[in-house]
Amino acid sequence: MKTKVIILFAFILVTFNGFAQSAANCAEKLSIFAEMAKTKNYGEETYKHLQELRKDCPSFSEAIYIYGERIINSRIDNAKTPADKEKEVRDFIKLQDEFKTNFPAKAKGIEVKKAMVLFENNSGTSDEVYQLLDSAFKNDKDNFSNPKALYVYFEIYVNDFEANKNGIKLQDLFNKYDQVSDKIDEEEKGVSDALDVLLQKEESGTELTDKEKRAKENHQINLDAFETIHSSMDAKIAQLATCERLIPFLGASFEEKKGDAEWLKRAADRLDKKGCSSDPLFSKISDALHSLNPTAESAYNLGVSFYTKKNTAKALEYFNQSAELQKDNTKKANVYYTISRNIYGNGNKVQARAYAEKALATKPSFGEAHVYIAQLYANSANDCGNDPFEKRAIYWLAAQTARKAGTASGNAAASSYDKLAPSKQEIFNSGRAGQSICFKCWVGKCVTVPNL
Repeated sequence: MKTKVIILFAFILVTFNGFAQSAANCAEKLSIFAEMAKTKNYGEETYKHLQELRKDCPSFSEAIYIYGERIINSRIDNAKTPADKEKEVRDFIKLQDEFKTNFPAKAKGIEVKKAMVLFENNSGTSDEVYQLLDSAFKNDKDNFSNPKALYVYFEIYVNDFEANKNGIKLQDLFNKYDQVSDKIDEEEKGVSDALDVLLQKEESGTELTDKEKRAKENHQINLDAFETIHSSMDAKIAQLATCERLIPFLGASFEEKKGDAEWLKRAADRLDKKGCSSDPLFSKISDALHSLNPTAESAYNLGVSFYTKKNTAKALEYFNQSAELQKDNTKKANVYYTISRNIYGNGNKVQARAYAEKALATKPSFGEAHVYIAQLYANSANDCGNDPFEKRAIYWLAAQTARKAGTASGNAAASSYDKLAPSKQEIFNSGRAGQSICFKCWVGKCVTVPNL
């Protein structure tokens, strides 16, 4: 008996020593590999180390896969032939599968990564890309946040609809649009909420840390990306969901669906976005929705309905009601912005600015409001100022205001206004460099003439 115990102990000791030796070897290999990867040495020797780690130490550290992804991406970018690129793309996909197998809790967004490496390198088929994205959207939606991937997912579905593939019907297309659009709204809200915190901190006079400055810049880039993707999706569906097609399609379902608040909301939104709100069907749907369940959305739709009938007083009443009922700051800001542009606009610039500022007070990252206020200033160039120089000086104020948006469209608008403002030669000739010019018209603000 004693002999058996000694043999068993010896076996355990040998096994433990074997594991310890194996772990030590993996640690040493990983250390060498990581140092090479950190210095962006993505050559054959580093790739060889990666392959050894994948084979001998697949579950030792997630760093194998994090660095491995960078290395294989570099190999994809530097592939000399389509066949070589295809080989590296497939290796990238294999690496992601290995990561998921060995670190299932850490491997997030894997299907999206696999789909996009195929799409961006013209590998595989659109069906293969779609199946990966569809799986991610249905099973890992929280980690499906890549704006471009969301658009590709929708675009392939639209292409299949147009090609009469997979039995996709118009209602299916609308459903897919709603699902992807809702996801984009969700991601956009998360980014804009995070940006609001930083903007409010800045406006309070507290300087942002370097990390916060980088975060602010990234948030603004992401908001631009989501805005572009949303516009692209709208453009895609606009070609298919015309008023001529939507009105009879939705009208045929109205009696059956008039008690379904979600259907009514979707139908009203769709008609509004397509510019079909002047049709009686929109009013009928909006009235049914508000009677069934008065909400911020139903009040907004009634506001649109009265606006199309040129009853601006009732439209304003319902838009304000919508804003008061709205709990989501992004949507509330949108309502105020609608009032600013559509109810008041250039006809009443004071109120237009007031409502645009309400939008900004509600949502500081609502850059469109800054751009619109800048446009109101620019449109007043002939109405403000005592002489031609002062009249054109208002473009400096417009440019400053547009830049506050922190978006590509805001910067583009600012650049165009700068070109309309007095030139350096004109500033020199005027002798007013560094002076303050105050606009006594509705604007009621001052601007400093740039120093030469």
